[in-house]
Amino acid sequence: MKEIDQLRDWDDEIHKEFESYFPNVFSSKFSNQYPVTTQLSTLFTISTNFIKNSIFDCTENDDLFGVKILFRSQIEHYLRFKYIWFNWVKEKSDETSRRYLEYNEAREVLDSIKSQASEIQLSNPDFRIEDWDDLLNQFPNLKVFSRNEIEKETLKYTYKNIIKTLKQIDESKENPTIFFGSLIKEYSSLSSFVHGSIGSHNELLRFNEEDKRMV
Repeated sequence: MKEIDQLRDWDDEIHKEFESYFPNVFSSKFSNQYPVTTQLSTLFTISTNFIKNSIFDCTENDDLFGVKILFRSQIEHYLRFKYIWFNWVKEKSDETSRRYLEYNEAREVLDSIKSQASEIQLSNPDFRIEDWDDLLNQFPNLKVFSRNEIEKETLKYTYKNIIKTLKQIDESKENPTIFFGSLIKEYSSLSSFVHGSIGSHNELLRFNEEDKRMV
């Protein structure tokens, strides 16, 4: 528990540094030149901070499932943040950020339509959407996209493909690391807790004694 208290103290010190400049982010020269990159990186900074604080809370409550599930989510938010920034460093452009934002918004609408179709199919198994593109055209922000285009583009934003992109950029540096590759194994292990796989319950049982959890 002392280690968590120390981490919180360090985190508070870092937060104080953020407070000195964070309110001015959107009035900065960078934000004026690259508004979408600024928007996305700010949103991920906020989301990862909330998740991090929740991980601290779960740790103090001996909530193994909460820590593992949140840590998996933290990895994905972190990877998306790095994807936005690494591509900006490489391109010095808002283009990748713009495509990321537009296509992910389109994918969320597409997935929402799919879920509604699946709900209807529970009572009407023969139900099918005859013309996806015509349906998407009913949404003002999606008129320029086809279903295939959305699905193909957003494949780039799965966590594995983001890791591949980050690893390629990392390997182009003078001193590449193994960090991004190692996240695939970590992410997979944590998925057991998200999906309720038996491995997560077995791990919980292994740590059912306090002295084991403290190691």
